[in-house]
Amino acid sequence: MSRQKLILRGEPLLPWDFILGKEAINISKEFSGTMPVIPLLCLSVITIVLFVSVKFIPQETFNWRRKIAASLISLAVLFSVYSDVTSLEKTFSLELISWSQKLNYEENGMLLGFILNTTYLSVNKPAEYEEELVKEIMNDTTPPYEVAPNFKPNIIFVMSEAFWDPTLLKEVSFSADPIPYFRSLQKSQTSGVMLSPVYGGGTANTEFEVLTGLSIQFFPQGLVPYVEYARKPIEALPTILKKQGYETTAIHTYDNWFYGRNNVYQNFDFDKFISKEFFHNPEYSGQYIRDTELSRRILEEMKKTDKPDFIYAISMQGHGPYSAEENPNNSIKISGNLSPEPQAILENYTNIVSDVDQSLKLLIEGLEQSREPSIVVFFGDHLPMLGKSFEVYKQANFFQDEINYQDYLKMHSVPFIVWDNFSDNKEKLRLSSNFLSPYILERAKKSGSPTTDFLHTLIQNGSNVVISEQHLPREDISEQEINQYQLLQYDILFGNEYAYHLKPDHKPQANSNYVLGDGQALIVKATPPHTSVIEIEGENFLHDHKVYVNGQLVKTDFENPTYLTASLPKRLNSKSGVLDIQLKLTDSMGNVISESNTYKLESS
Repeated sequence: MSRQKLILRGEPLLPWDFILGKEAINISKEFSGTMPVIPLLCLSVITIVLFVSVKFIPQETFNWRRKIAASLISLAVLFSVYSDVTSLEKTFSLELISWSQKLNYEENGMLLGFILNTTYLSVNKPAEYEEELVKEIMNDTTPPYEVAPNFKPNIIFVMSEAFWDPTLLKEVSFSADPIPYFRSLQKSQTSGVMLSPVYGGGTANTEFEVLTGLSIQFFPQGLVPYVEYARKPIEALPTILKKQGYETTAIHTYDNWFYGRNNVYQNFDFDKFISKEFFHNPEYSGQYIRDTELSRRILEEMKKTDKPDFIYAISMQGHGPYSAEENPNNSIKISGNLSPEPQAILENYTNIVSDVDQSLKLLIEGLEQSREPSIVVFFGDHLPMLGKSFEVYKQANFFQDEINYQDYLKMHSVPFIVWDNFSDNKEKLRLSSNFLSPYILERAKKSGSPTTDFLHTLIQNGSNVVISEQHLPREDISEQEINQYQLLQYDILFGNEYAYHLKPDHKPQANSNYVLGDGQALIVKATPPHTSVIEIEGENFLHDHKVYVNGQLVKTDFENPTYLTASLPKRLNSKSGVLDIQLKLTDSMGNVISESNTYKLESS
């Protein structure tokens, strides 16, 4: 399992992967008195691995006695320290290499590397954490830009799944430019390079940085804050803008529960979250909803509100894996010194991203027809995973791995544009994703949060990139600035929230009016059953809504958003009296995520 993840994503199996996979693992440094969970887990894994190895692998290719001895030594070390991983590090002079989990597992071995990572399932207080230091940071971070309370442009973020410019592979030729519209905006609008904290996956981590201004780089590589840390209200862009009169909406063309977004977004103060379950009969491209559907939904949502809109939209069309078989229908062909499978992967990705480019054009042209001031930020969340072990990138001589600084930059650099219809701004920018929100707040002339104000001060000082600890000294940010950033982030996420003692109006609250979807389905009329069929009229009906009569699921036929029918089984059709009729929507996990009112129908 760990090897397969390493091949695909460039990082091995990590403790928080079990949590993300909805496995229940509770680990605490203070856990004592009974056998801890992680050693039991490791013991089980090792037992299974050894059994398979001895049973099925020939002895001449597998020295099982040596492997068993090494495993027993590891287990002895493991059980001797129980849950006190810190003692393990001190006793054996071990070092967690958090900036590269690949190196961490190579240096420490999978078992010890995995165990050392469990220290991050709880967070230690910084040695110099105190209120005065937080106050000192806050006093030096008043943003020097103009805030215009009466100017409220729509603010739209489109985080495009795996959006990247494949023509950066200079040893590969393309029969046509796959992203001509995006390229035209690069020339006419503000554009640049955004350094993503992840490669090939981990979309939620880029999203976390963009929405909160907090940095993933202060966590171990591979950890997902949405799963571990976003379990309380956090002041994010929706919080900031909602206080300034904005309607705040998240839209995603995938499952509501993925990365726990259905819960995280309430803590981020979104008003509503429209996930794929709430799209009406959308067009698909392969197994994912086409991005043009996302663009249309953004434009539709903006028309529904009288307030200015903040919309954070996440696409899925560009998501891998990309087929390794040649597609004769591809309109853009590629050539180069690539073996057949990598060439097919790259060509198929190129044609996908070409279609994504059309979705951007649809969105911008739609906004150009509006008289409302609007600003759009369009960016990729990470590079696409083009083959196993960076296969396409290696064959194209683009990068080898993230150890080398220049390779790291190539591996984490995604393009972005900022379009608006109210200014003549045209800049070339280079920043990491956590600096995107303070930049946009300044462009929109909106006040920020303690975090974004601090980041804006760093931008003014020429510090707008925070990357991996290993390569951070190559960037223009001082050690003092990094220490201040870490201290403020700890205070907000894990500490005593001194920042909110100093600015109490910034203390976030979960949105009690938060809803999944775009308004509750409403049944306004139902006709008594004739030939066992009930006709139901109302509002906001969805293709996947199901009718329940007296709590029992019945056959449902969707006609349109205001009309559907339900077929009653004999046991219900023969009953007289009142029938309770309700619509329910369930997701792919079987959870009911939306319910209509209960309509009472007299049945004779």
